[in-house]
Amino acid sequence: SRPGAPHCGLQPRGRPPRALAMSGGGSGREVPWTIDDLARPPEPEPGREVHFCPVLGQPIVPALRVRALPGFHLLSLDAGKEALARGVYTAHGREFKCTGLEYLHSDDKVFICAEDDKAFLNDMSMRYHRYMGHELEERKAERKRLRERAEERRVRSAAHQAAA
Repeated sequence: SRPGAPHCGLQPRGRPPRALAMSGGGSGREVPWTIDDLARPPEPEPGREVHFCPVLGQPIVPALRVRALPGFHLLSLDAGKEALARGVYTAHGREFKCTGLEYLHSDDKVFICAEDDKAFLNDMSMRYHRYMGHELEERKAERKRLRERAEERRVRSAAHQAAA
């Protein structure tokens, strides 16, 4: 083959070689990248994913994004300014109050809660929010449901014993 010509057995520049791990080789041989490996875009760094404005439905430019307060949703700058002027915005099928905007730097990482789409500036804040706002609420609701079921069983048992 010619120098510089693509060759299937070569490792792509800038990528570490892959080891033959799952095929039972164990010899430490390098496996060339497949077409699928090359065609698939790399996973973005956590917090650097492309986000879409929930109001406008368009991708948000990192340099032109804001966080609506007190809703904590990530909005494009245009949608944020409109929400602030109106005092409310509609996102994810609900209406939220908007009393202020937090302007985000283009280098800021943003972590979005999967349950309610609120935006946080670090992973630990988002995890704390998910634990306090969602997981504990679910556990509390489950305990309440179990107490109600126990009370229903107690009432049925008392009624059955009274009838006997």
